[in-house]
Amino acid sequence: MAVIEAIATTYLEADASSVTFSSIPATYEHLQLRISARQSTALVGSYIKAQFNSDTGSNYTYHYMGAGGSSSFAGGATSQTANVWFRLSAGNNAATAYGAIIVDILDYANTNKNTTCQVIGANSAQTDQLYFNSTLWDDTSAVSTILLAPAANNFVRGSEFTLYGLKSS
Repeated sequence: MAVIEAIATTYLEADASSVTFSSIPATYEHLQLRISARQSTALVGSYIKAQFNSDTGSNYTYHYMGAGGSSSFAGGATSQTANVWFRLSAGNNAATAYGAIIVDILDYANTNKNTTCQVIGANSAQTDQLYFNSTLWDDTSAVSTILLAPAANNFVRGSEFTLYGLKSS
């Protein structure tokens, strides 16, 4: 039977430029982040930048596809300085609109391979956009720290971030 355990939750009582989960135990098979957040800047391309273990090198790759209204889109980039996870609500959206993002960080403690993530994100404030995302951290270190930051400025008050650990039994 699968087990999911909450490791830590951060609820922002004030705007913040970043959120960090540290000292992540290596006792789970996978990690999952559940995020409900918005950023203060009025950007159409609102996303989260995520770095593992303070790695700011060009060691991240991402791909995405999505749809909103009557259009669809896809893209990606290599040699990035952070994972890119879509889709935050932006500062020009309704104050009650928050983007929802679920990130599975697969085999995060396995030091025999690179770490990959699968991401589902949605934002009903911007033509009901839905994103599917995959990212790669080109490093075989176990993930022990996750730094999350918005594309620009701050996460706003009321944003919530919960880290879960998943294991088979």
